[in-house]
Amino acid sequence: MTAVIGILNKNGITMAADSAVTVTGGNQKKIYNTANKIFTLSKHQPVGIMIYSTSTFMSIPWETIIKLYRKELGEKFFDTVEDYKNDFVAFLKLKNFYTNKESQLHNLKQFVYWNLNILKDEIAKNLSDGKTEEELSIEFKENILDKVKGNVDSLKDAKNILKDYEDYDLESFINFADKGIKEVIAIIFEGIELSDEIRKLIVEQYYYHLRTDNFIGLESGLVFGGFGEVEIYPSIVSIKVAEVIDDRLRYFNDSSDKISDINNGSIMPYAQTDVINMFIKGVDPQIDYTYLTVFEKLLNKYNETLVGLLEVEKPDLAAKIKGLDLSVITNEFRDELLKVQREKQIIPTVETVAILSKEDLAEMAESLIYLTYLKRRISSSEESVGGPIDVAIISKGDGFIWKKRKHYFEEDLNKHFMSNYFKK
Repeated sequence: MTAVIGILNKNGITMAADSAVTVTGGNQKKIYNTANKIFTLSKHQPVGIMIYSTSTFMSIPWETIIKLYRKELGEKFFDTVEDYKNDFVAFLKLKNFYTNKESQLHNLKQFVYWNLNILKDEIAKNLSDGKTEEELSIEFKENILDKVKGNVDSLKDAKNILKDYEDYDLESFINFADKGIKEVIAIIFEGIELSDEIRKLIVEQYYYHLRTDNFIGLESGLVFGGFGEVEIYPSIVSIKVAEVIDDRLRYFNDSSDKISDINNGSIMPYAQTDVINMFIKGVDPQIDYTYLTVFEKLLNKYNETLVGLLEVEKPDLAAKIKGLDLSVITNEFRDELLKVQREKQIIPTVETVAILSKEDLAEMAESLIYLTYLKRRISSSEESVGGPIDVAIISKGDGFIWKKRKHYFEEDLNKHFMSNYFKK
């Protein structure tokens, strides 16, 4: 995991990120504090990019992909940061040397293997006691059929269809993946004779799932920030990317913001956002949620108490009280809490951000990443945020400037690299 942030005002945008990266292999997990998560997207224009969550795409490091894109971009520029994002997405789709059909299918089979194992264990754990082996086998197959049928039915009418999959039909997916998925089914359910209907529904289940933005497993966040050619104020846009299936990129647009005459400041945290949101809202998100659930619980209990007191002597009034829609009150309570947060904390914080200098923006961004690290450091959870904090400032006049950056090499010993930077 990781923590990255973009803070914007009319002076520019600051990007900050920690260096922690979690590497898993077999049954082991290790955290390294050496990852680079901020990059210049162009060597000539004031645009940067941050990555979070998974550091690879289809097994290729994002750092490699970003630098290949940067080389191809050269001195080319776009009007807006949104246009840079769109061009980068187009680059991912066109450069199929790292997303060939073989690697796409292999990646899909790995996901299906992991997902079907979970399904199998879940079904097996909930089998009835006291049945014969034959009866358990029948129940197992019936439960799998019901589960997969339910998944297909719930996903068929999904509205969150990914852009590249709007015209992707089931027949095309079957041509691409049917054989591979059924190979995995045979491995997972070895010794169990599943019906053709179940195997067919399992394949359909993955078609309906993979065309939605319900990302499960490996995914990456990409955050683009800076200035387009016609943008006088900075903007920030982000996408989430999973993988490529049948030459179609699984991605969707995520949160974005831009500075204007009516929006003078913005704080945009990504990945592990709890500590930063606590700073912005003035209350821990977990505590905020607890306020609502406790209030709702007490309100329901109070309602039940009233009904209990009245149902003998005044049953009609008790019935009316019992039928009250308490969600109206809880929603009003939530709105009032949000109103107080906005007036007392969120608006004053954003108004302060709006008047900060570039240097102060950088200090604020670095401090918020450090607070996230400190929270992880003193808690019992794993230290998934840590290491040196990289900080970059992007302004319209000065372009992309590093304020803090770790190097894996000594600059004084590699003057050739520094002098050839713009020639590459």
